[in-house]
Amino acid sequence: MRAGRPSPAPGLGITTDISDFVTGVDQSDFAMPALILIPGLLCDQTLWSSQIEALRSHADITVADITEQSTISEMAVEVLESSPEHFSLAGFSLGSQVALEIMRLSGERVDRLALLSATHGGLPPAVKNSILHAVAVLEQGGFEQYLEEVYPTYVAPCRAEDAELKRVFAMMARTVGVQAGLRQMRALLAIENPFTNLNQISCPTVIVGGREDRRIPPTEHQALAQEISGSELVIIDDAGHFTPLEQPGRVTAVLRHWLTT
Repeated sequence: MRAGRPSPAPGLGITTDISDFVTGVDQSDFAMPALILIPGLLCDQTLWSSQIEALRSHADITVADITEQSTISEMAVEVLESSPEHFSLAGFSLGSQVALEIMRLSGERVDRLALLSATHGGLPPAVKNSILHAVAVLEQGGFEQYLEEVYPTYVAPCRAEDAELKRVFAMMARTVGVQAGLRQMRALLAIENPFTNLNQISCPTVIVGGREDRRIPPTEHQALAQEISGSELVIIDDAGHFTPLEQPGRVTAVLRHWLTT
């Protein structure tokens, strides 16, 4: 939070505003780099809570809102319009698709790129069928049924009975809401082809996946890493799809290294 300009000390006519001593210096030189975090399907800023706490001393962090738009392109444009000229970018799952669309539209503005639980564009067939089923269930009023059924498929088997993780998973989904969730699902289903500009991405890029992710398995992350020249691939043990929540410490360490080196 930026404080207002301090008043002169009584009787002295001086201030402690550092700008008095750096006249003519671009104040942006002192600003922390911007980091934009894009959550996934039916997720909010809670997804990134551990990373925000650990990385806020390294970057000025914003969590993008992708709940109001109907397409991946609209989501990307909204992020770009609300972001500074240059920024680092991390996207999770649905957010990774938005991040790749941002790279297609204005990749020159992105200093660093992190893709978590990501594909090279679109959904694997099994996941597409799962999302189609989810749309049908949600349209019939079965939101709570959907949450109960889908949670175990998103996490490592060892976390399937983790009551706290399940609570956070459901809390985020309820906060985002059914209608936003449907918009996000339809946006994912509308991706017809892989992104064609992946070989043009040249900024430092890290790809993070869970070794036990049954929705986007490590083979998908490996294929994506091969398409982005020079990217780093990190597979997190004992994690499924929700790496930032299942293994927050490990994901934070990866992102800290990516952001600061």
